[in-house]
Amino acid sequence: MMRSPASPTTAGGDVSIVGSSGGLSRNAIALKVSKILSTAYEDSAAIAALDTLAQCQLAPSTLSASNATNDTPAQTRTGQLSLRREVERRMQLESKKFLEAFAQVNSDLSSLQSHVDEMHSACSDVEQRLKSAHDSTRHLLEHADGLRQQRTITTQRQLLADVFTARFTLDDDELRLLNSREVNVGPSLFAVMDKVERIRQDCRVLMGGESGTSSQAGLDIMASSSQYLETAYQKIYKWCAFQVRGYASDVLEVSPRMKDAIRRLKARPDLLSEITDLLGQSRSTTVLNAFLAALTRGGLNGLPRPIEMHAHDPIRYVGDMLAWVHQATAGEREFLDSLFDTKSDGRKTGQARGELKPDDERGLDEVRIRNLLDRCLEGCGRPLRLRIKQTVDSQKGSIPAYQIANLITFYKITMDRTIGADALLSKTLTDINTEAYESFFETVDTQGRSLLRFIQPPSIDLSPPLSLRDTLVTLREIMQVYDSSLVDEQDRENEFRDVLDAALDPALMMCKEMGEMRPQPWDRAIFGLNCIGLVKESLEPFSFTSERIASLTKDQDKFVDILIDEHFTGLLKDSGLTVPHKAVVDSSEASLAKRCPASALITAAKVFDAFLTQLDTLSSNRLALLSSNLLASQIHRQALVKLAEAYKQIWLAVREADSGFEDTTTLLTRSPEDAANVLGV
Repeated sequence: MMRSPASPTTAGGDVSIVGSSGGLSRNAIALKVSKILSTAYEDSAAIAALDTLAQCQLAPSTLSASNATNDTPAQTRTGQLSLRREVERRMQLESKKFLEAFAQVNSDLSSLQSHVDEMHSACSDVEQRLKSAHDSTRHLLEHADGLRQQRTITTQRQLLADVFTARFTLDDDELRLLNSREVNVGPSLFAVMDKVERIRQDCRVLMGGESGTSSQAGLDIMASSSQYLETAYQKIYKWCAFQVRGYASDVLEVSPRMKDAIRRLKARPDLLSEITDLLGQSRSTTVLNAFLAALTRGGLNGLPRPIEMHAHDPIRYVGDMLAWVHQATAGEREFLDSLFDTKSDGRKTGQARGELKPDDERGLDEVRIRNLLDRCLEGCGRPLRLRIKQTVDSQKGSIPAYQIANLITFYKITMDRTIGADALLSKTLTDINTEAYESFFETVDTQGRSLLRFIQPPSIDLSPPLSLRDTLVTLREIMQVYDSSLVDEQDRENEFRDVLDAALDPALMMCKEMGEMRPQPWDRAIFGLNCIGLVKESLEPFSFTSERIASLTKDQDKFVDILIDEHFTGLLKDSGLTVPHKAVVDSSEASLAKRCPASALITAAKVFDAFLTQLDTLSSNRLALLSSNLLASQIHRQALVKLAEAYKQIWLAVREADSGFEDTTTLLTRSPEDAANVLGV
C-alpha cells in the first residue's frame, strides 16, 4: 500500500489549524490539506503525485521526526519552503532534460528537412518526366482505350451469338441422333424433338419483332427446325412400323418408349394412321388364329379343352365362344389403352362408356382405340356367326332357342358398351341376335299352331288343360332366363312383350275355344277363371309382366261378374225369393199384391228362414270347381251381398203404402238388418 503523506496524525496539528482564526497563510494551507484529504485516492494520477510529494518531503521530515509533537508554525513554514525549493530544483533538472531532448529533436528535424527537400526535388523531376511521358503516350493510350471498348463489345456479341446458337440450333451430337441409323429411338431422340419444338416456339416470338433481320432469321430457323422434326417423325414412324409387326403374340407388353413414340405421332395423324393400320392387320390375324385354335385345339397341353368339344351342349358351346370373344376384346382394349396411354375414366365393369367427344385429345384417342379394336376383332365375326347359326338352326325346343338368343343378347349389350354399337363385331352380334330370335319365334309359333290344331272340351272338373300347364312351364323358364339379363329395368317390359305375346296368346286362345265348347255360362266362367288364375300365378313373380297381368285381370273380372250374377240367381232360387224379387223388379203398373200374392210371400219367407239356417256364409258347393279359394270366397260374398239387397228391396216394397197388402207387418217379419247379419254381410 502507498503511504499517505497527509494523514490526520502527521499533519502537524492540522485540525487545530483548520479550526483556528490564525493568519491567511494558515487558512490557505488548511484549504489545501482539506482538498488533499477530500481527493479520491483511487485515481492513479493522484496517487502518483502523492508518492512524488512524499519523496520530496522525506529529507526535511527526518530532521524533525523526534519532535513532531512539538511542531510550531515557524517550523511548518520552514518545511513548506524547503518543499518548494526541492520541487523547483527538480523542475529545473527535468526542464534541462527536456531542453536537451528537444535540442536533439531539432537537430534531427533539420536533417529530416534536408532529406525532404532532396526528395521533393527528386519528385518534381519524376513528375516532370511522367508528364513528358504522358504527353508522348497520350495518343497510344487513347487508341488502347478504343481497342478495349471494341473488345468488350465484341465479347458481348460473341456471348450473344453463342447463346443464340445454343438456343436456336442443334449441336453435332443432336444432329447425329436425328440422322444416324445406328442410334435407336429413345429418350435421347425425344429430348432432341422437345428442343426443336422449343426452338420453334421461341422462333415464333422472334418473328414477332419489327426487325427485318430477325424475321428472316426466324424464317430460316423455322425451315431448318421443320426439316429436323420431319426427320425425327420419319425415324419414329419406321421404328414403330417395325415394332407393331412384333405384336403378333398373345402376350402383349407396351414399353414406355413405344407409348412416348405413339404420343408424339399424334401430332402427325397421317403417320399414326398408317401405324394403326399395320397394327390392326397384325392383331386381326393374330386374334383370328387364336380364336380358331381355341375352337379346334384348345390351350397348351390340352387345357382348356377345345370349345368345339362341347358342341353337343348348345348353351355351353355358344357361351364359351362368346366368352372367348369377350375376353379377347377386354385384352385388346387393355393393350390399346396401354399403347395410347389413356387414363382411366372411372368406368366400372359393364358400365357403358361415355359419349365420344372427338374435339378433345381424349375423345380423339377413344375414337382411334374403338376403330382399331374393331379392326382387331373383325376376323372373329364370320366363324362366330357361322357356328352360332348352325347351333340355333339345330334347336327344336323353344327354351334352348331362347336361352341361346338371350345369351347372345347379353354379350351384344356388353359389347355395345365396350366397343360401341357401330363396331363391326357389335353389328355381327346384332345380326346373330336377330337370327336367333327369329328362330326362337318360329319355334314358338310352331308350338302355338300345334296347340290350336287339336282342341278338346274341358275336363269334367273344369281344370286348366295339361297343354296350358306345359306352355306355362316353358314360359316360366323363359322368363327366368330373361330376368337375369342386362336389359334396363324401364325397358324390360317392352323388350319382353313380343316374347310373351308369342308364347301366351296361342295358349289363351286355346283356352277360350275350349271354354266355348261348354254350353253353360257358369262352366265357361269357371274354366276361364281357372285358366287365367294359373296364368297369373306364373306371371306374377316377374316385374316385366305387369301389363299382361292387368289385361288378364280385366278378363278375370268379367268372368267374376258372370259368376256373381249366376250365383246370385241360384241363391235367389235356393232362398225362395225368386218370385217376390221378380215381382218387385217388374215395371208393370199393377200393385205388388197382384204381382205377388200374400200367400207367396209367406211361403217365400218360410223358405228364406230355412235357407238362412242352413247357409254357409264362407263358401258354396256351387263354386267348388273354382281353383282359387280366394275368388270363390269373394264371389260367394258378393252374391250374398246382392241377396241381402234383394231381400231389403222386397221388404221395403211390401212396406210401401201402395203395395196392396192389408197387414204388411205379418208378411215379412225378419228385418233387412237381421237378414244381412245372418248372411254375414
